Amino acid sequence: MWNLGSLEAEVMERMWTADHPLPVRHMVEAMNADRTSPLAYTTVMSTMAKLHRKGWLDRTRSGKQYLYQPRETRDACTARLMTEALTGSSDPESVLLHFVERVTSTGSPDLVAAVRRALGSDA
Repeated sequence: MWNLGSLEAEVMERMWTADHPLPVRHMVEAMNADRTSPLAYTTVMSTMAKLHRKGWLDRTRSGKQYLYQPRETRDACTARLMTEALTGSSDPESVLLHFVERVTSTGSPDLVAAVRRALGSDA
């Protein structure tokens, strides 16, 4: 997912569902609650620092620790990555047409309606 490693992806999933910035310690506790083999604090700390360097997480110092939060929402991140994929194509128009075709043929009625609204079509 998102061109992230599995541990990075797990951290991001948990960060996107958090309702406030988190210190590494809280992330370690949350991640280890679901594991039979616990992760080391330093492993999670390194992963979160790497996500910060990659631009996925923001961090602020709070006393002796950092508090981390996602730089953007999951939806904004998805939209950015979709835009990057589209503009990185040698034929963006064709990619967009294929995407819209797939959405309208296999997507939920609500998604199809959203595409039509975005295109300004009542059909």
